[in-house]
Amino acid sequence: MPSPTPAASPTPQVEPTPIAAAASVKCTGGPGTAMAVVAGELLYDVANPLRPRLVCRGTDTRIRLIDGNAIAYTTVVAGKVVIVRRDLATGTETRVAQLRVSPQPYYYAAATWTSDGLYEVFSTAGATGANGLWKMQIHLSLNGADHVLYTIDAGPGGAEGRWAGSSTLEISPDRAYIAVSDANFSLFSKSFRIFATSDLRQTYVTATTAFGGTWVTGGRFIWATASGSVMQWTPAGGATLLRSERWFGPSTSAGREWLAATLLTDYSKPRVVIAAVGGSRTFETGPGSSPGFVTSTVAWYAEEAPCPPNDQCGYDPTGPSRTVRALDVTNGSDQVVVFRAGEEPITNGYNFCCAPRI
Repeated sequence: MPSPTPAASPTPQVEPTPIAAAASVKCTGGPGTAMAVVAGELLYDVANPLRPRLVCRGTDTRIRLIDGNAIAYTTVVAGKVVIVRRDLATGTETRVAQLRVSPQPYYYAAATWTSDGLYEVFSTAGATGANGLWKMQIHLSLNGADHVLYTIDAGPGGAEGRWAGSSTLEISPDRAYIAVSDANFSLFSKSFRIFATSDLRQTYVTATTAFGGTWVTGGRFIWATASGSVMQWTPAGGATLLRSERWFGPSTSAGREWLAATLLTDYSKPRVVIAAVGGSRTFETGPGSSPGFVTSTVAWYAEEAPCPPNDQCGYDPTGPSRTVRALDVTNGSDQVVVFRAGEEPITNGYNFCCAPRI
C-alpha cells in the first residue's frame, strides 16, 4: 500500500468561512464523587444515578472527564481551536494545546482529539470544482506532525431522518488505532476504515456504512452497519460478525464490559439493547433510544413517545420524550431518573440524552 500522503496546506475557499462562536462551560458547585459526561456537553454527579446533580453544562463544545477533579473541553481563542483544562474544585483554567481543526461552526461534531492534544483527527476541504464537489482530506495530527490519511469527494446536501447516519470517529484507548467513517465528512462516500497510528497504515476498510461504534476490552472495535449487523474487528483476527441485529449508535461502559445501543428491529418502535461484551447477558427495554452508560453498571436512555400532531418528527412516528430512564445491569431494574429543576438534558425542548456523541 502506498505511503500516506504528506499533509499540504488546504486550498483557500472562495467564500469566507464562518468562524465558530467561542464555546462556554458553566459549572456550579464542586466535583462529585462519581461523574459522567452525557451527550458530550453535560457533566453530572451520578453518585446516585437516579437523582443526579448537574456539575457543568457546555455549549458548542465537547467535554472530556480527565479525572475525578478536572475536565477538558475545546473552545475558540483568536481564531484557533484550543483545549482547555478546568479544575472543578478551584475553577482554574489552563490551556493544554492548540488543535489544527478549523474553527468552523460545529467543528467539534466531525473531529476528535485526546485530552492532551497529542492525537487529533480532523478534515480540510479544498476548493469547489465545476461539478459542485470538493476534495475532503482526513488528517491525523500525531505528536505535532500533520498527516493526510486519505482523500474523498464531498459535496452539498445532508442526511435526512434520525437513523440516516451516526458519527463514527474513535481513537482506541491505547491510541494504537483510529476508527473512522467517511460519512462524518461526506455524503458521497460511505466507507468505514481503521488505521494504525504507528505507521498510518489502513488496516481495514469496508464499503458498508457504519452506524456508530466503540472500542471495548481486548483491543476490539464493535460497530453497527447499515445492512443490519453488528461487527467486531481485532488486529489479529480482522472483521467478524458479532450479532445479526440492527443497532444504532453503540457505546460502551467505563470498564468497556457492556454495550448499549438503539435497537431498530422496527424503525417505528425503537428500543434500547444492552449486552455484555463477550457474554450472553442481554437486556431490552420498552420504547427508548440513545443510551449511554453513566456508571460501570447503569445506562441512561431517552424514553420514546408518540409524536404529537404538528411536531417536527418528520417521518418518525415517535421521538424522545422529556423522560430519562436508567437501566441497572446488576439487577435489571429500569427506573425514571429524577433531575433537579433546570438540570435536565433538555435544549430548546429536545431531549439530548444520553449517548456519548450527539
